[in-house]
Amino acid sequence: MIDHHTLGYLTFALISLTMLSGAFIFLLERKNFWIKVHVVLSVVTYLIIVILIWFVR
Repeated sequence: MIDHHTLGYLTFALISLTMLSGAFIFLLERKNFWIKVHVVLSVVTYLIIVILIWFVR
């Protein structure tokens, strides 16, 4: 069984990657690629967080 701390670190890492990909949209040249990566990461992060909240409860 995964404890709450591990789940917290996992969600923090996913949110950090999502924010980093959002910053790359403005900083790097390949904007369309980073927009796609950001959307995919955002949706995956949201789904994982919802599933983890449902699982922990």
